[in-house]
Amino acid sequence: MLLLMTYSPDAIMNGSAALLGALIGALASYVFQILLHQKQENDNERLAGHRILFCLLQQTNTLLLIQKDFIYPNINKPGRMIAIPAIPDFDTTKNLFDFSSFSFLLKSKSGRKVMYDLYLSQESYIETLRAVNLRSQFHRFELQPKLASLGYPSSFEASSTKLQSDLGIFIWGTMLNQTEQMISVLEESFLKLERSKIAFRSFAVDYFETDDFTNFDFPERWGIRKAN
Repeated sequence: MLLLMTYSPDAIMNGSAALLGALIGALASYVFQILLHQKQENDNERLAGHRILFCLLQQTNTLLLIQKDFIYPNINKPGRMIAIPAIPDFDTTKNLFDFSSFSFLLKSKSGRKVMYDLYLSQESYIETLRAVNLRSQFHRFELQPKLASLGYPSSFEASSTKLQSDLGIFIWGTMLNQTEQMISVLEESFLKLERSKIAFRSFAVDYFETDDFTNFDFPERWGIRKAN
């Protein structure tokens, strides 16, 4: 009590005001840092969302170009296993999702479901490119040399009966199976990616409360059916 009496009321008030001001300043700085962190986190999440959609666009567009440029022009030919040419190999490590930026999808059950579907769709995309590469390599290194050794010209109307006899059961069967598999898995992979795009965009619009996410579509599908 004697210690307090050595200070005037004004000094005590001034000291209290300075202490209160310092506390308010520290609290304001703390709140500001929290808000800034939340804004940065939200901005990073939104950027990740746009990147996911762009990656989906790259993957679906890659498959559609294969369909358009190589499969569709030859799909109805009787010897399409021969007519669909060998395609330059695709790098199966390009245009893939960065799952380390998907943390915002883990916050809810619906988000986790979207992430699982994205993962499975990408795995299907990778397997499709592997099927395309495998078929192209067999076409390039097994089929084409065999046709050349048999005297077939570089361009000819394929006759299934004659080709089967000339090529033999191994080359004929392998080429047929790989071609049909490629056509089938490409369409299924495209449809999985398309469904994943629809589901992710719907989630992103609700999560971020904005419609500022690209809603791309492919009006011309070159024989690929519409997703259910």
